[in-house]
Amino acid sequence: MEREERFMIIKIGREHYGIKINDVKEIVPNTEITNVPEKQSVYICGIMKCRYGCVSVFDIYKLFNIEPVPMRKMVIILTIDEKILAFSAESVDCVVNVSSENIYDIPTIFIDASQRYMKNVIVSDHNLIPIIDTARLFEKTGVLEETELIPQ
Repeated sequence: MEREERFMIIKIGREHYGIKINDVKEIVPNTEITNVPEKQSVYICGIMKCRYGCVSVFDIYKLFNIEPVPMRKMVIILTIDEKILAFSAESVDCVVNVSSENIYDIPTIFIDASQRYMKNVIVSDHNLIPIIDTARLFEKTGVLEETELIPQ
């Protein structure tokens, strides 16, 4: 029997990416991100208030070397190892169920600076969509160790 996994498909810049749905805590539309001077990580762009308290916002555009879009519409809040982090994206397109036979490893020849944070691609509607390995993403950039939820 085939195993299925659920992924949320999001748009960052002009590209689509997937995130395992179990890593997503909440999607917050049109929220203010407050800049914090002298941040310890170059990948933290600020903080935001949400129902969980005050959350650090990760600059995925800087890490992936993607030109930022003037108007980011969504903030995706993730739970990683009992820590909460967020990053912004243009849109959340859909949630898809993908059978294990449509999940592939990214060939190592294609693993460059930004793709090292993706280990799989999925086939959805005949398109290949890279899957962001959220744990690796935040661990490799040092954000996981320095970010915690600030209670309200």
